[in-house]
Amino acid sequence: MEFLKRMLGTTPLRSQRQVGERTAQVVERVIFDLGVDNLVQGSFGLDRDCRPYFSSAVIHPARGGIAVALDGLPECAALSEAVRGDCDAALLRTRTAAVVAGLLREFHAHSPAFRALPVAPAAASPAAVSTADGTDPSTAWSFD
Repeated sequence: MEFLKRMLGTTPLRSQRQVGERTAQVVERVIFDLGVDNLVQGSFGLDRDCRPYFSSAVIHPARGGIAVALDGLPECAALSEAVRGDCDAALLRTRTAAVVAGLLREFHAHSPAFRALPVAPAAASPAAVSTADGTDPSTAWSFD
């Protein structure tokens, strides 16, 4: 029975840190699969269970969820400009981390469910870095 639950259900994200890590994974995958232009033209959503997802179409959030149009984020404009200017891998990682930080900022501003999550899981190491403390977002979200 437990096997079916794990196979059919998703693991709930229990902290803002986990939501941020999953958001970074989704953004990285979209850039790899679809490219930066499609990312910037799409929308990012956070459902009522705080699971982030991407859509290339406009998202109309369900009850308890939110949607963020990526073309409205200044971090996405900077990412798009960097890619058009043939940036190197380090700059791409920095700009992508800034997009993730911008999405988390929007999640925090518009989602009561996200704000209700603890910042880090209880078992996290004290050395965990948070973008909320004013550090550079590229150090908080590593893609290596």
